[in-house]
Amino acid sequence: MMSDEPIAPNRQVTLIPMERIRILNPRARNRRNFEEIVESIAQVGLKRPITISRRPGTDPVEYDLVCGQGRLEAFGELKQSHIPAIIIYADEQDCLVMSLVENCARRQHRAIDLMRDIGSLRQRGYNDRQIGEKIGVTPEYVNMIAGLLERGEERLVSAVESGMMPLYLAVQIARTDDDGAQRALTEAYIEKKLRGKKLAAVRRLLQRRK
Repeated sequence: MMSDEPIAPNRQVTLIPMERIRILNPRARNRRNFEEIVESIAQVGLKRPITISRRPGTDPVEYDLVCGQGRLEAFGELKQSHIPAIIIYADEQDCLVMSLVENCARRQHRAIDLMRDIGSLRQRGYNDRQIGEKIGVTPEYVNMIAGLLERGEERLVSAVESGMMPLYLAVQIARTDDDGAQRALTEAYIEKKLRGKKLAAVRRLLQRRK
């Protein structure tokens, strides 16, 4: 089921039993996107192997997933027993951090996932500068997102996750008072970033948030 896409010469691809791979950082998947992955693999094969790391002290050898959860689960959906994988050498901590960084750096991701992954990296001792360097954003941006989490802004997080408001606006609202939140909404309206039903919904959210 693997396509003939070329692999870097220093990377060897090995078929690994699915049952021996553990997902360290499981994520909820958009069902439609997942079905597209399954269909693509079923039709043209796996374009890019997953990346895994050997788990020390296991016999038979087991592995931790570094990146490729969607591909791994798609292979499971297709009832495959083995999957092509590139094996690297890293401990569990490094594997988890690499997985979080890979998730953050994806071109398409849910804002809520980005926030949670930044929170996880912070909890593991990385500072805002280190996180920013890993995922390609400024330390100030990391600090704003972490602040949203630390303030316990569940309503704002839910609004971002549902697509009601953009992430930057939720961060602005969390860092200001009621008057500042209203000014932020006005600016978003003028800049055509929040209109119609979404604007009305955010206004109601702010009323409940008081």
